[in-house]
Amino acid sequence: MSGQLLVELNDLRIAEKELTQLLARLQADEQEARSLYNRLDDWKGQSADYTRQQIEAFFAGLSGRIQSIEQQKKSLLQYIEIMIQTDQER
Repeated sequence: MSGQLLVELNDLRIAEKELTQLLARLQADEQEARSLYNRLDDWKGQSADYTRQQIEAFFAGLSGRIQSIEQQKKSLLQYIEIMIQTDQER
């Protein structure tokens, strides 16, 4: 393996690890937010309905972002595999 490619692979592996950590933090934060959200069950009225809609929109956006990061991580892992295979063919 050439030195330049090793550095790049190492950088990619660090990025994958950081994405994994980011996903774990986002998922933990989402669980905590959902737990807090569930405490609003007894809140009634128009402001409660509006707040619930806002929170549900937030959760939908968060879910989309988590899925996007998971897809980016998957693509990164595929790219790492391609880089390893390419380097082995040299």
